[in-house]
Amino acid sequence: MAETHIEVARAVIETSFRLRHHSLAGTASFRRDMDHSRRAIEASRELLKRLRQRHRDDMAREGDPEPGPVAVSAFDADILRSAFRNLVRETGVPECEWRHLAESLVREYVGCEQVDVGLLDWITHK
Repeated sequence: MAETHIEVARAVIETSFRLRHHSLAGTASFRRDMDHSRRAIEASRELLKRLRQRHRDDMAREGDPEPGPVAVSAFDADILRSAFRNLVRETGVPECEWRHLAESLVREYVGCEQVDVGLLDWITHK
């Protein structure tokens, strides 16, 4: 009878150790994933910042005194779409929020409130 209690105690201790180990491994994995997502978001922000600066430099060279609707070139649109796809892949944004994310990316790059619906549809298209 004494061995049975000792075996049960050992089994409980071993189970407790395994659960703690899985919990620690899960927490470490979650933290790694969060760090990776943060780095992906930061890289996307840096890309948008560089693109926006390049766009401003181009606008300044053209000397357009009164900025009207900003045209997004096919090259810029492709870069925005690539950045959007990377963000979705890295952060796991649900599909219901894709349009809002794409709109904020385009607004950040272009610097105006009005965004073409067709561009958003093209960016968010699977």
